[in-house]
Amino acid sequence: MQRLRSHLTYANVMATVAVFVALGGTAAATVLISSNRQVARNTISGHNPPSGKHPNLIAGSVSTKDLSPGLKSSLASLKLHCPADTQQAGDVCFERPLRTAATFEDALKTCARAGRRLPSDAELTAVFEHSGAPQAQQWVATHHRDANGTALSALGATLEEDTSRNFGFRDTPLSNTFPFRCVTSPAN
Repeated sequence: MQRLRSHLTYANVMATVAVFVALGGTAAATVLISSNRQVARNTISGHNPPSGKHPNLIAGSVSTKDLSPGLKSSLASLKLHCPADTQQAGDVCFERPLRTAATFEDALKTCARAGRRLPSDAELTAVFEHSGAPQAQQWVATHHRDANGTALSALGATLEEDTSRNFGFRDTPLSNTFPFRCVTSPAN
């Protein structure tokens, strides 16, 4: 027994678990039927099942219209939605109107108070692509410190789009003011 304990390391246990999972597979039910009211008539065969891969189901008999209204509404609630005052662009929800120009710090605070964030440059690019019109220079969440000579200065980043729909990424002092928009992730 002592010899066995000396070989029981975290790595050995995890490797053994991985082998069992790989050989045995895993399964998960997507819907749990807890009542006959959740099943439509002539869907489950009962005492005289037909032969085949799933003998307890009648072929072609199950679809989403067979689910109970309660189960349908719970499935609908799993879809991701943007808050009412935002619009979706890819995997981000953005505010349509620009907020009033502010410093980088004030823009961060404003978005945080709203339970949102400044967009990354990639997120704002998706917003620009979705908007269909050239966009003014706006704050993005990127900031860094730049050593120019002997001084160290903090810089924020802005993104803009010209009339040819080309993007411009610029470093700018954090004390400058630019319009901005806050973003959030879709939720259910």
